[in-house]
Amino acid sequence: MYNFLLVLLSTVLCALPSSAIEGLTRQSFSTKPFSTDGRWMTNADGVNLTYAGVNWPGHGETMVPEGLQYLSVAEMVQKIKSTGMNAIRLTWAVQMIDDILDKRSDGQLGTAFVAALGETNGTKVLNAVLDKNKAFTKETTRLEVFDAIALECARQGIYVHLDNHVSKAGWCCKTDDGNAWFGDEFFGTKNWERALGFMADHGKTWPSFVSMALRNELRPVSGSRDVPVNWDTWYGNMTAGAEAIHRANPDLLIFFSGLYYDTQLRPIFYDGGFRDIDFDPSKLAYKDKIVLEVHDYDLDETNCTNKRTKLTRDSFAALGPISPKVKTVYPLVMSEWGFSQSPDQYAAPFAACLGQFLPEQRVGWMIWVLIGSYYIREGEQGKDEPWGLLDSTGTKWRCPECITKGIMPMIQNTLGIEPPVANA
Repeated sequence: MYNFLLVLLSTVLCALPSSAIEGLTRQSFSTKPFSTDGRWMTNADGVNLTYAGVNWPGHGETMVPEGLQYLSVAEMVQKIKSTGMNAIRLTWAVQMIDDILDKRSDGQLGTAFVAALGETNGTKVLNAVLDKNKAFTKETTRLEVFDAIALECARQGIYVHLDNHVSKAGWCCKTDDGNAWFGDEFFGTKNWERALGFMADHGKTWPSFVSMALRNELRPVSGSRDVPVNWDTWYGNMTAGAEAIHRANPDLLIFFSGLYYDTQLRPIFYDGGFRDIDFDPSKLAYKDKIVLEVHDYDLDETNCTNKRTKLTRDSFAALGPISPKVKTVYPLVMSEWGFSQSPDQYAAPFAACLGQFLPEQRVGWMIWVLIGSYYIREGEQGKDEPWGLLDSTGTKWRCPECITKGIMPMIQNTLGIEPPVANA
């Protein structure tokens, strides 16, 4: 793996003129480490950072980031860059690290696709990935694909945010999938903490690696399994996970998600009679690294005033002391939201409201989702993703109007920049 990384980094840097290399190493990412200052994420020079990005899934059964049978890593990152976005939320599964550390598998591409898709289709998809990504071979590991994406993001000026989406690789999120809550069927807390530390340490070689999330969409557990879901359990496990990240890589910002599919954050910042926890960051070694994350898929709420009120109450009040009961101010990122990519949807109340509200609040966000189909999702191979920015061929925007009239103006308003012309 180490030799692959050196060869890849050398290839990336040698392809750049010296002026571009200087910009990469001395300008774009020379101001790490990042920290927090009240409601802001800031770099080492005190400059505020706001994310405007997209989710790139890598937590499916193959445990390989999606879409690489259609576009190379460089082409995929260029599609992101062409919109003006500055970040990706790259998802991963604990199972990938368990395979490595428990010696069950080194996760080579030559076996990963066949194991997930079967001999015939797995070989077909593998060959397409290798054809598009000439630096990869059958012996390239899944983790080396993550390395390649991170290094290409650095070359093109895109920040990397890692998100632990699941423990057992597969589609998320249900209450009965075994990944829902600490101690659930597949959610072993010790393996999870170990994996967080491993990925935090491994990513030290990634120039644009800024932040890392603890867990995606914690939720109640259905069925007969006796798994208590409460804020006290949340606090003990989340602080242990954050400590694992911080020990391994103290430069990283650490994203805390809340309960109920990451929609409820109030007990973290609100002094309003929640008896379960007293989240006091001043007691924590990583007190200046904490960022809160929230998700919103409430497409049924058509009244923007109501949506703003709900979001402010449950999460956005963390940005500032609008009430005497807000005990601590934090940065906040909406790390998931999205909509079916069709011309009528980007202007519908849900997307239109968030398209105004998030930039007004100067809140970072990552839209779900980049890719237009999955290697496999819930047993269906090549499953189409109507929420994907890319179409089912994986090469063009599914809804160009959604990009140019909806998402790109939102990026511009969030970052205060003039977006480039998106690639077709």
